[in-house]
Amino acid sequence: MTLQPSRLSIDQAPNNTLVVEGVIDSHTADQLMERLRDLGTDSDITLNLQRVEFIDSSGLRIIVTSHQDLASAGQRLVLDGISDAVARLLEITGLREHLHTT
Repeated sequence: MTLQPSRLSIDQAPNNTLVVEGVIDSHTADQLMERLRDLGTDSDITLNLQRVEFIDSSGLRIIVTSHQDLASAGQRLVLDGISDAVARLLEITGLREHLHTT
């Protein structure tokens, strides 16, 4: 069996929104972090996670780190359209009540 690399698609939408689709894991988390850092910390950032099929601790680390970076700058990381996969991880880790969600 040949292992397929993880795939992640990140599209820029209006109002500092990133629409994320696919898998956020150790193979793709750095790609998401790079896109978040490109947006800077001058205003809130929204992550639309409706089409995320899987997320592991690497993806969660990116979300928490970005949340902290933006909070330090007086801004917010808002998680929007949370998929079932993301919701499960946030519930299991107890982070849902600490992050900004819509």
